[in-house]
Amino acid sequence: MNSPAERAAVPKEPVLSARWLARPAKRARPAGAGNASRPYRFFWARNAIYHSLRALGVVADDQVLVPAYICAAAVEPIAAYGAKPVFYRIARDGSAELADVEARITPRTRAVLAVHFFGFPSDIRAFRALCDRRRLFLIEDCAHVLHGEVDGRPLGSFGDASVFSWRKLLPLENGGELFLNGGQRELRVDWSRESLPFTLKVAKDLFDRYAESGHHPVLRAFSRSLGSAKRVVVRRTDSASGPAPLHAAESTSDSFIPALVNQPMSRVSRFLLDRFDIARVAAQRRANYLHLHERLSRVEGVQSFFSAPPEGVCPWVFPAVFENQANAHRLLRRLGIPAVSWDDVKPAGFSERMFPDAEFLYQNLVFLPVHQDLEEKHLDAIAEAALAVRERAPGRPLAAAL
Repeated sequence: MNSPAERAAVPKEPVLSARWLARPAKRARPAGAGNASRPYRFFWARNAIYHSLRALGVVADDQVLVPAYICAAAVEPIAAYGAKPVFYRIARDGSAELADVEARITPRTRAVLAVHFFGFPSDIRAFRALCDRRRLFLIEDCAHVLHGEVDGRPLGSFGDASVFSWRKLLPLENGGELFLNGGQRELRVDWSRESLPFTLKVAKDLFDRYAESGHHPVLRAFSRSLGSAKRVVVRRTDSASGPAPLHAAESTSDSFIPALVNQPMSRVSRFLLDRFDIARVAAQRRANYLHLHERLSRVEGVQSFFSAPPEGVCPWVFPAVFENQANAHRLLRRLGIPAVSWDDVKPAGFSERMFPDAEFLYQNLVFLPVHQDLEEKHLDAIAEAALAVRERAPGRPLAAAL
């Protein structure tokens, strides 16, 4: 008999398929910052954050204001650069408390990091006005953004620098991008060389994701047969002197890795990035979000963090709060739902006492998938699992609620 996890299996992430590739005549790259921006393609978005500080002239011991609710991967590059991250308050609805942002500005403050959480626009115009008034740089974190706009202006065009993470929304093993806005700044990067084994590893990882995604027993068997050969190549390549170590280039890593800071977006990701049907991907994600929103609205005790996405906004995930139920994502995962939270990736230096609302989000905000490969049956399975988690009585086995 199948386990609950097997019965409610939901794909964790999208996989590469012809369905989401555009015909040559319709190819259009994801929205960046604008025509006046200089793009730099990095292996990960966290590396782009690191280099944004270089481009803006931030120096060691300068302060960078960052939201108290954030993944550690966005804060680690700031500390690794030598700057000092200083947290500002985030309310329980995810909005920045701008009065607190301003209160934390000191003579050492050089930049503010503003995040468009989950692909939904923040109050970026207010951030821009604050930074202009206090003569600070604005770093616009668009890591959850595929495309979107505020008052007809694209997200990513408000900051002095903006950072995107295409691999979060597209079936890529890596891919982040830094845009320098205004046309006046230029960044010199001592790019690492991408070796042939590095390229082959990225291609193999992308193939593995596809092979393990569905009912492809022959492909899965072939993929696993190549696994031992890949491990041998990784060990031998890493033991030799040369470019960035292969073992560091895992797409599942949540940490900033100095060895990859100058690594460019891989050849495979660069080739694919401009070939996706971005409009179709965004439309499917929006449709999935709206379907899940409608289903979860019937589940008592589950609150959607946002309502319908504004026009043009492409959601990264469906964030939801399970009332009085901390770490509900762990129960959902037992039911086969790839739910996550940021509880396990809090940045160093975060204080629960100083930021209770952010701590509430770390403990209670759950990210549910809405990616483009999900079908209606998957979204219904997510809603049914959410209902099972809510109906679970204290001390009662989770499976009994199904």
